[in-house]
Amino acid sequence: MPPEFHTIETSTMLSREQLAALVGVRLDSLFKRVPRRNAVVITDTRGSWAVPWIMSVTRAGVMEVYPNHTFQPAAVVRRGDLADAASRVLSLIAVEKPALASSWKSGKRQFADVPPAHLSYPAASVSVEAGVMQPLSDGSFQLAKPVTGAEAVAAVKKLEELAESARR
Repeated sequence: MPPEFHTIETSTMLSREQLAALVGVRLDSLFKRVPRRNAVVITDTRGSWAVPWIMSVTRAGVMEVYPNHTFQPAAVVRRGDLADAASRVLSLIAVEKPALASSWKSGKRQFADVPPAHLSYPAASVSVEAGVMQPLSDGSFQLAKPVTGAEAVAAVKKLEELAESARR
């Protein structure tokens, strides 16, 4: 593993390339079992240490390439971004194990700061209902709050557990 990978857990603010690497490494077996998208065009990852995992997560549909064909590997990951990626992984797991997914899909979590009509509400709700992420102590979700490496590692560990249980 590149040395940059080993700094993920201690990062105070996670980058998109770090999230792609973490998800790509930990959920590789899931990504090998699901259909892949066609090749994607990304114009700004040539110098990134995480290129193989960026390609893996974008082809799996877990992380998006922006409309201008950039991935923005150094951009900070916010809680809304992590919830979005987690909900996409949960959708892949749900294909393999619909019964497992029924509990987290049916829940409608309430947040102090994200109303049900908000575009990011479904991702936040399903991520919390599945136990991948937690609301903050005041009941808010705080979509724009930067994600720490430790928070991302905990979320991906839970996704990994769910993916493995779906495999059985």
